[in-house]
Amino acid sequence: MKRLLIVLAMLPAAAYSQLRWQPSAMHNEGLPSGMKVFETKDSLDGKPFRAFYLEFDPSDRQIETVVRTGNGKRLTPAQYDSLEGPSVLAVINTTFFSFTTNRSLNLVMHNGEVIDVNPKSIAGANRTMYTTRGAFGLSRRNRPDVAWVYNVGEKNTPYAYAAPVTPDINGTDTVYYQPTKKYPRGARRWKVKEAVGGGPVLVQDGQIHVTMNEERMGGVKDFHPRSAVGYRADGKVVLLVVEGRNKGVAEGATLEQLAKIFTDLRCVEALNLDGGGSSALYVNHLNTIKPSDKTGQRPVPAVLVIRRKE
Repeated sequence: MKRLLIVLAMLPAAAYSQLRWQPSAMHNEGLPSGMKVFETKDSLDGKPFRAFYLEFDPSDRQIETVVRTGNGKRLTPAQYDSLEGPSVLAVINTTFFSFTTNRSLNLVMHNGEVIDVNPKSIAGANRTMYTTRGAFGLSRRNRPDVAWVYNVGEKNTPYAYAAPVTPDINGTDTVYYQPTKKYPRGARRWKVKEAVGGGPVLVQDGQIHVTMNEERMGGVKDFHPRSAVGYRADGKVVLLVVEGRNKGVAEGATLEQLAKIFTDLRCVEALNLDGGGSSALYVNHLNTIKPSDKTGQRPVPAVLVIRRKE
């Protein structure tokens, strides 16, 4: 025990302290009482760090949360904000996307209709590898959920699974099965109204659970600007952005650090979204983090919008 205490004492204090968050006065001005923006400039594990999060209750009758797309074009969060008009309160980037087609490479749903889908398979060496990817959704009663999702059949019906799909190992052979209405175990029709995909999942059941390998994604230990979404047991949603690639001011976060931030914020589930130059949380018609692209906000094909009900 004494040896363990000595080892812990030698580790950086930052690795064992939670970030200190303060209300952001300029972003909170005029927001509904149930919405709050917080910021931190604390160092993270010894590195310069800056982040913001927006906390809100999607069941608040004063507001509504909707997915917006560029209809084949990519727009900046500020442009989506402008198109929404004076009722808009916040906009955050969401899905990964193709620069060639301007389409999302993840699930996008609006008003219960599927617009884009998560990747159904990945080409491997002499085989097709099937994968489930993380997604965040709101039911018609505005209850949040994070799940591993696959779009089944010709109608691309979204199904959620209790765990990400993994291959079966039969001796020296690895077999990949396509997800269905019943496979893998725990399959259920994902009845959500608004949804956006990303990945990997960061938190499940209140515990850090980064499913990078299962979702066949990379970069878990890389420092980048980040966007992510999570929610607490009471249903309140947390939209989080981390500034990065700003040397000496904000150097970003790893996926593991991002997951730890969500558990510190008492989130029971959380999902990583597209990051890097795409990361942006636009609140009260103002940027929170400084976008990492030199040209400012990056145009994206899909965003999550919070607005006042008219």
